[in-house]
Amino acid sequence: MTFLKNIRSTFISESNSIINNWTEKELSNFRNNLLQVITWTDLLSKNFDYENGKYGLVFRQTNPICNDFPLYKFGRQSDDITKLSLGYDFGEDYSSWNNWDYSFDCYDHLLGEAIKVRADIGYIDLSKIDKLGRILSFQTCVTTHDGAPIVESRNFVDEGDIPPIDTWFYAKRDYYHSDHRCDQSLFCWIPKQFEQVMQQAINVEILDSYRWLDENDKDVYIKIKNSR
Repeated sequence: MTFLKNIRSTFISESNSIINNWTEKELSNFRNNLLQVITWTDLLSKNFDYENGKYGLVFRQTNPICNDFPLYKFGRQSDDITKLSLGYDFGEDYSSWNNWDYSFDCYDHLLGEAIKVRADIGYIDLSKIDKLGRILSFQTCVTTHDGAPIVESRNFVDEGDIPPIDTWFYAKRDYYHSDHRCDQSLFCWIPKQFEQVMQQAINVEILDSYRWLDENDKDVYIKIKNSR
């Protein structure tokens, strides 16, 4: 455990001295995409069973083609799993990518495909966003595939620690998590009822790939809340 904490500490900075720069166009697109994804996730999670439901499927109802294959495969990942003495039931909603393409272009493509299928924007008062959920920033293309986040989140994140695609809404290059520069950050909307499982993934993910926007980029968060 000490070893894992030491690894994590190399990616974490206590200060937040670096300011992330956003253009007015970026903020406008960010806001519009946010309104759309809030509407979309609310639709997908309607009548979801939070006690017994499949957390790995609820926001993976979009499964776009990537490199000639559907993005996700679900359930037991290989026959080798049956040979392991594990107490964890991987379940039908355990998700992994069919082709692990760690490229920024791949994320950009997938985000674009996800946005295409979403419903129109509903009326949302962003001044009350705190009651609706939280915005998550995820550093792409960095993972250990150790499996802890997917297990702890009840399969909400996938095998590579990536939040579900129906929560994605914006990607930004050279975004800072405190003093650490992420080559690409993927912003995701986490509805209020799913915050707990997402936080459980954050608690065990050792590379510090996740940040809540309201903690990491407070000025931008306030701008979004006050936008009309």
